[in-house]
Amino acid sequence: MTSKRKNPSPTDGPGKKSRKVLNLELKMKDKEKIREAVKGSASMKSVIITKHRQGPIHEMEKLLMLWMEDQIQNCVPLNLPTIQAKARSLFEILKEQAGEDYTENFTASHGWFDRFKRRYSLHKVRVTGADEKFVESLDELIHEERYLPEQIFNVDETGLFWKRLPKRTYIHQEAKTMPGFKAFNDRVTLLLGGNVAGFKLKPFLIYHSENPCAFKNINKHTLPVHYRSNLRSCMTQTLFEDWFVNCFIPSVREYCLENSIPFKILLILDNAPAHPPHLDDLHPDVKVIYLPLSTTSIIQPMDQGAIATFKAYYLQSTFAQARAVTNNEVSLRDFWKHYNILECIKNITAAWEDVTKTCMNGIWKKCLKRYVHTFKGFNKEDALDEIREKIVKLAKTLELEVKVEDVEELLDLESKELTDEELIEIEEERIAEKERRKKEEEEPQRNFTVKGLANVFSQVNKALADLESMDQNVERFTKVDRQIQEALNCYRQIYEEKKKQTIQTNLSLFFKHVTPPTTPCPSTQRDEDYDEPQPSTSLQVPEVKIEDAIIMVEIK
Repeated sequence: MTSKRKNPSPTDGPGKKSRKVLNLELKMKDKEKIREAVKGSASMKSVIITKHRQGPIHEMEKLLMLWMEDQIQNCVPLNLPTIQAKARSLFEILKEQAGEDYTENFTASHGWFDRFKRRYSLHKVRVTGADEKFVESLDELIHEERYLPEQIFNVDETGLFWKRLPKRTYIHQEAKTMPGFKAFNDRVTLLLGGNVAGFKLKPFLIYHSENPCAFKNINKHTLPVHYRSNLRSCMTQTLFEDWFVNCFIPSVREYCLENSIPFKILLILDNAPAHPPHLDDLHPDVKVIYLPLSTTSIIQPMDQGAIATFKAYYLQSTFAQARAVTNNEVSLRDFWKHYNILECIKNITAAWEDVTKTCMNGIWKKCLKRYVHTFKGFNKEDALDEIREKIVKLAKTLELEVKVEDVEELLDLESKELTDEELIEIEEERIAEKERRKKEEEEPQRNFTVKGLANVFSQVNKALADLESMDQNVERFTKVDRQIQEALNCYRQIYEEKKKQTIQTNLSLFFKHVTPPTTPCPSTQRDEDYDEPQPSTSLQVPEVKIEDAIIMVEIK
């Protein structure tokens, strides 16, 4: 009977590889696997490097990854005992669901954890240094490489509960008793950022649905955000690399070109696990450096007021939209019931535009030692206090009982830890979402029509005529009229193109029905066979004017 040979020890004879060499080879292999997984797809499944596995332990590991990603997204530190305890808790629930026939035990041993890390390509984040040391080294880098304010960027993720109201409002209280209350817990993850000069990047938004119902007939590429999806609405390494390669680099390259600045970029990131460690190797003109983990909340620019100001503006913009709609005899309940992710994106865009250049400048004070003289004294608390007061005033116009403290509580809201039951529910929703996509039928796309555009132009002209009849200030109306007409020029171009297509199509339809006279074939009959008069074979075509030939049939 043969026995398995033990692994060679470091003291094995010549020709045997040492442990250091073996570990180095394993690390290199894992590094390549991570690179390939990141390039593969936008799902966490793409980084699993194992054979197909089933059973409560396999399901537990998937739910454990959900929980870990949620903790990481909320900047909650993780350690081995915490992860092991969560793994055992999830396993016990799944084992109970599996029934009495399942008798396998699970202890969450160190060996299991090592295999779990390999299966999901988890990596450790090494942290060294402190905030003062980092600021000094960053200043040296900027000085040596001669980076300009326009070339230094920072971005950060934040969660946004986009449909939540202050707790004391009657809508929130009523919604808690309804089946759809989980919509109040619905969130998106946003990646926001900009440079020292105050330029703001287009928001990168992650939502749990790939094709929400609100996007029917909407081209996602035309949205004012970069839209991506995964079932947990959270950032992953794959999505971050997608943003870096397909959104950040093209946008910044265009910005540098427009401002006659060399394309030489310094990107400062926090050391979150969702930020791939190999970003610095992806582009020769983009250098990526990472903040020490212990100093992120202290010196990271976007955490110094930009994100908090954005969230305040978002709530203000949403309340302003609600007031505008309710003025048209729509109840606040109906507005909130139909407030969807598309409306949310519009308000996100408006809020991000409201974040001023002064704000985007001021957030760099704690991170940079140079270019500080360009700042104009941005005060985070003063700016937030002013916005909070406006939100309270808007709430009163909506007959909502809201105080400044309620607004502060809502804006400071952080994501709570997902329970075991919520993790299982997320997995069930993932399966349901997959089934829903299979059954979805494609909706007809939106199209411009000649008649539809003509009606719009007619209604706009009528509205302008009504304004002119009421406005005594001729100069003001003339200015408004000119601006509106200029804004409609893009639609008039579409109208003219559609009209030409309609005319050409109907001309073709008309002449298709006009048969040309046929040429008689040579006959072998003699002339005397034609004594009797023959009926004319020529086609009598009545004279038709071109305008009579055009039957306006719209192209659909």
